[in-house]
Amino acid sequence: MKWPYALVPMVFGVTVVALTFGQAAQALSSAEVSAISEAVTVRIDGQNPGSGVIIQRQANVYTVLTAAHVVATADEYDVITTDDLRYPVTYTQVKKFPGIDLALVEFTSSKSYQIVELGDSTAIRAGEPVYVSGFPIPTAAITESIWNFSEGKVTANAKRPLADGYGLVYSNNTLPGMSGGSVLDSQGKLIGIHGRADGERQVKRMETVYVKTGFNLGIPINTFLRAVATVDPTLGLSGKGVTLTSSQLTTDDFSLQGTDKFHQGDYQGAIADLDQAIELNPENAFAYNNRGNTYYALQKYPQAIAEYDKAIALNPDYAEAYFNRGLAHTLMGNKRLFIK
Repeated sequence: MKWPYALVPMVFGVTVVALTFGQAAQALSSAEVSAISEAVTVRIDGQNPGSGVIIQRQANVYTVLTAAHVVATADEYDVITTDDLRYPVTYTQVKKFPGIDLALVEFTSSKSYQIVELGDSTAIRAGEPVYVSGFPIPTAAITESIWNFSEGKVTANAKRPLADGYGLVYSNNTLPGMSGGSVLDSQGKLIGIHGRADGERQVKRMETVYVKTGFNLGIPINTFLRAVATVDPTLGLSGKGVTLTSSQLTTDDFSLQGTDKFHQGDYQGAIADLDQAIELNPENAFAYNNRGNTYYALQKYPQAIAEYDKAIALNPDYAEAYFNRGLAHTLMGNKRLFIK
């Protein structure tokens, strides 16, 4: 079969891994990225069902990269591939990354499955398209786990990650069960592992009122590449070609830290960090939206609305900012403005 993208494999004996850096390539359509994503993303069944990505094959042993919290406890796990075949996982062979929410899982098969091509997560910028996929857990409405593909944009790519290695932020809609799933760039290359979706929580007085931050988090693939040699040197992924970035904090770093402090309830700390993010980049709509959310949490609704206005002026398609501005207007009694 001829795939609609360039796969550049490197073969070491019986090891197959796709790892490329610095190669300019034309962006694929979302349908083409979807086809790649579906082929390389697997379901991991266990106590806490999740997803994973096939990153290597050595003889008949496949290696899957996932989030460590998907396989956090000793249990019986199965990897379910795109052809609905189920492969048992030997838990004693699961390899976890110290201080990073990543793990390597193996399964054995003589069948041929596609291996994802690893990209360079430092190269992606806020505003660029990104694609997340995985297998949401069943619900009352959807009683079986069905592969889900979500298109969005990067909102921040921090040099200094949060705890557990999270540093990539994106607007994609994600669901429980998609943790460990692939985060692909516009060329269909793996730039991250999805792990957290914490974008719609805020409590006001005695009732729950929701605001949207667009705070979906992934671990950059370069974080994996810098650490993998110490976790499993047999993979042959030393991180060669990975660009090490400056330690100086950027607008994305302050956006990430500020939004994380907002979720922790440290509103003054959040405002201080988001102020820094906006000072470094006055066109950072993500920071304006989440500074607005912080004022909203402090019940300073006129200030919150002013922040949402700025976010919308910078990005007229910013759905979360429109939604949040509507909530603030409603709480001020301006219900007619909710829909504007």
